[in-house]
Amino acid sequence: MAGVRRALLFNACERYVGLAINFGTVSVTSRLLTPGEVGLSVIGLGIMTLALALREFVSPDFLIQRTAVSRPDVRTAFTVLLLLYGPVAVGLAVLAPRLAGFYGEPGLAGYIRVVVAAGLLETLSSPILALLRRDMAFGVIAALNTAVAAAGAAATVGLAALGFGFMSFAWAWLAAAATTSALALWYRPHWWMFVPSLASWRSAVGFGGCNGAVAALGRFYEALPQLVLGRILSADVVAFYNRAGMVVTLPDRLVLSGVFSVAFPAFAAAVRQGGDVKRAYLLALSHITVFHWPALLLLGVLAHPAVLILMGPQWAGIVPLVRIMSAACLFWFPVILTQPVLVALGAQRDNLVAKLVAIPVCAAVLCAASLQGLEAMALSQAITIPFQMAVALVAVRRHVGFAWSEVAGAVWRSAVVTALSLSGPLAVVVLHGFDLRLPIPGALLAVVLAALGWIAGLRLTRHPVFAELLLLAARGGRSGMGRRLARFPARRVPAR
Repeated sequence: MAGVRRALLFNACERYVGLAINFGTVSVTSRLLTPGEVGLSVIGLGIMTLALALREFVSPDFLIQRTAVSRPDVRTAFTVLLLLYGPVAVGLAVLAPRLAGFYGEPGLAGYIRVVVAAGLLETLSSPILALLRRDMAFGVIAALNTAVAAAGAAATVGLAALGFGFMSFAWAWLAAAATTSALALWYRPHWWMFVPSLASWRSAVGFGGCNGAVAALGRFYEALPQLVLGRILSADVVAFYNRAGMVVTLPDRLVLSGVFSVAFPAFAAAVRQGGDVKRAYLLALSHITVFHWPALLLLGVLAHPAVLILMGPQWAGIVPLVRIMSAACLFWFPVILTQPVLVALGAQRDNLVAKLVAIPVCAAVLCAASLQGLEAMALSQAITIPFQMAVALVAVRRHVGFAWSEVAGAVWRSAVVTALSLSGPLAVVVLHGFDLRLPIPGALLAVVLAALGWIAGLRLTRHPVFAELLLLAARGGRSGMGRRLARFPARRVPAR
C-alpha cells in the first residue's frame, strides 16, 4: 500500500505540472492559431490515433504482467512492435496525399508524414517505459514525462509563433517523441534490446490480442468525432468540439489518467501477491469520485471564465458544450478501471467483450447526433457515458464479485463531499444574480469556497481520503499546518 501511495503521489505531482504546462500551451496556441488551423491538426491527430491503436496488439505492457522478465522478452517487445507498426507507418506515408484529398485539405499530407515519423521514434522507448511501470518507478516516469511535456510545449508555442500554423503540433509531436526516447535510453541504456528476437512472441501476441482490440476500439471511438465532423462539416467545427472536450477532460487528466497509469501495475501486484482485489477496486472508486466529481461540477459552474482564461474570447462558443459534457462525465468513474482490473485478473477477453458491446452502440448514437450539430453531439454523451459505465461495472463484477450496495457504499461519501464543495460556488452564482458568467474575482472566490467545502466534506464524512491526508500531515508534521491537521482523529474507513 505504501508503494501505491508513493506512486499516486508522484503521479499527482506529474499531473499538476503537466496540467500547468498544458494550460499554458493551449492558452497561447488558442490565441496564436485560428479555429480552422486547430481543426486541421485535430483531423490529422484523429487519423494518426487509429494507426497508433494497432501498436496495442503487440504492446510491451505484457512485460508488466510476467512473473520474471529476461532480455529475450524485452527484445521481443521491441521487435514485434516494430514489425507491426513499421508497415503501418510506410502505408500511411504513401497514402497521406489520398487521405488529405478525402478531407479536401492538401496540407494534411505533410502533417501525417511527420507524426508517422514521431510514432516510429516512440517505439524506441516503449519497452523501457513498460519496464519502469513494472518496477513502479513512477518518480522516474514523472520526471521523464514532465521533461517531455515541457519540450513539446516549447516546440508547439515556438513554432506557432513563427507561423508554422497547424504543422506546429506535428513537429512538436516529433520533438516530444525524440525527447522521450533519448531520456529513456539515457536512464536505462538497454541498447541490447534492439537486437531482433521473437523468443517470447506468443506471450506478446497473446497479451496484446484482446488488449489490442480493446485499445483499437477505444481509439476508434476517441477519433470518431474528429473524423466524422471533418468530413461532413468544417475544420472550425472540429476545433470547437475538440476544444470543448479538452476543457472537460482536464479533471480526467488530473485524476483518472494518473489512476490508470498506477492501477494496472498495482492490481497486477495485488493479484500476484494474493491480495484483496475487491477491496482495492472499491477503494479506488471512492478515491476517484471524491476528486473527479467535485472537479467536474465546479468546471460546469465556472465554464465561462475557464474558457475565457484558457483559450480566449474567440472560443466562447464552446461554453454550453463544456457544461453539458462535464455533467455527463460524472458517470465515467468506473470505466477507467475496467481494463487494469480485468487485465490484471487475466480476463482480457471479457474486457474485449465489454468494449464490443459498448463502443458500437455509442458510436451509432454519436454519429446520429452529429447530423444535428455540436450541441446534439454533446448531449449524446448523457446517453453514451452512462451506458459505458453500466457495461464496465457488469464486466468487472463477474470477476471481482462485489454487490451493487457495496458500490454505493464506496461512493456515497464522495457524493456528500461533492455537494458540500459545490455549495460555495453556487452561493457565489446566486449573489451574482444567478449569472454563470462570473468575473475572474468571483471565479477565484468560488474555487476557494469549493476547496474549503471539499475539506469540510472529507472531515464530516470521514472519507478514506481524509485518513490519507492525515497520514501525509503526520509525516509532514514539522510544519504548522501538518501539526494542526494531525490533531484530528485518524480513523480509517474501509470501503464497503
